[in-house]
Amino acid sequence: MKLDDVRNWFAQKIAVGLMNKEEVTDLIDQQLRIAKMALPITANYDPKNEGYRRMSGFDSRLRDLMPMAQDRMFEIAYFMWDNSLMMRRLAVMDKSFIFNGQIKLTSAEPDVQEILDAFQKKNKLALKYPDRAMWLSLLGEQVCPVTVNPYNGAVTLAYEDPSDIVDVLVNPMNIEEHMLIELRGRAGTQTRKVNIVRESTDIKSTAFGRLDGECFFWRINAPPNSPRGRSDFLTLFDWIDGLERYGFNYLERAEFLLNFVWDVTLKGMNADQIREWLRDNPPPEPGSLRAHNENVTWEAVSPDIKAADFKGGFDMGKAIVMGGAGRPSSWFGEGGKAYQTEAEQFGQVPIADLESRSYQHQCNLEEIGQFVIDQAVIHRRLNEEKAKAGCRAEMPEISKKDLTKLVN
Repeated sequence: MKLDDVRNWFAQKIAVGLMNKEEVTDLIDQQLRIAKMALPITANYDPKNEGYRRMSGFDSRLRDLMPMAQDRMFEIAYFMWDNSLMMRRLAVMDKSFIFNGQIKLTSAEPDVQEILDAFQKKNKLALKYPDRAMWLSLLGEQVCPVTVNPYNGAVTLAYEDPSDIVDVLVNPMNIEEHMLIELRGRAGTQTRKVNIVRESTDIKSTAFGRLDGECFFWRINAPPNSPRGRSDFLTLFDWIDGLERYGFNYLERAEFLLNFVWDVTLKGMNADQIREWLRDNPPPEPGSLRAHNENVTWEAVSPDIKAADFKGGFDMGKAIVMGGAGRPSSWFGEGGKAYQTEAEQFGQVPIADLESRSYQHQCNLEEIGQFVIDQAVIHRRLNEEKAKAGCRAEMPEISKKDLTKLVN
């Protein structure tokens, strides 16, 4: 038995409940993680490399957010979804514009179409994908593990919370090629690495030249040399939260200020006479009769809540938020002829953004469809000649005419 073990044995006997070295180390690590999560999202400064680096080691070529900031971004996005009416409306509005009709994977080959139809029905693709696309916008990245039936190659899509991502590993020779994702373990187990779906280059494999892997991984708003994504709302979180708090605080204040008081002028009376008069003259109730002479003046007084000043400040904040989101202010709670004109003039501007994101989702869907086809070929459910027909993702059209109807 080692000397340290003997010391620990005697220490436990003398002081029951005394923690050993490993328990103390685990407790310190746990408290450090809690403290780091409590820091603001911008606290990335770590000159001594004390833990705010990629799990696989810091690489200055990879322009990711620090792990703490990435996790903080997820927590804020979930919190804002639950508590911010403005952010939720912006996210749902974009989903409604992009997916204003049904999506479908199609192929000119009937046998391929049969496989795609079975996949879409089993995975409820038309129902689930628009919501997942919205959460890709909110969280900035998405992991969809896949399960392939070993007998017929049928594919099942799942979902993994992006906050479970520990690291995204890239090809050392090509930063833009994402190869593996390291995910947190379950119930205290070790992390696990899963292959990202990509074209197989293993000559000895039956999957050579076809899409193969264990999960799909997509990210948005990231520099080319950053494997991790950023939320569409990362730069808007504080603005939206501040604007909503500004409006809510005004409404709370206005509730008190809208109550009026009676200001009564009593000419020629001293303090004792005023107190006596007040005892005999309580505030009049609605519809009651009041009489007084020329020495008494009644006036209802209400504070000035500066409604015009509030509206100016709120409109300025809303313009910054909506401008940052690339949407006209008239798309959020405004009306009237002036705003209708603005919507007609500005309506064309967000179409390019929405079409660009729609095309990205089309590419994602076609990647999924091609994976389904390739797995059917690998598992000999489909011959290679028929698989050449491939697939196409049908997306709803985004037109200026449709947007004008929605925003006016």
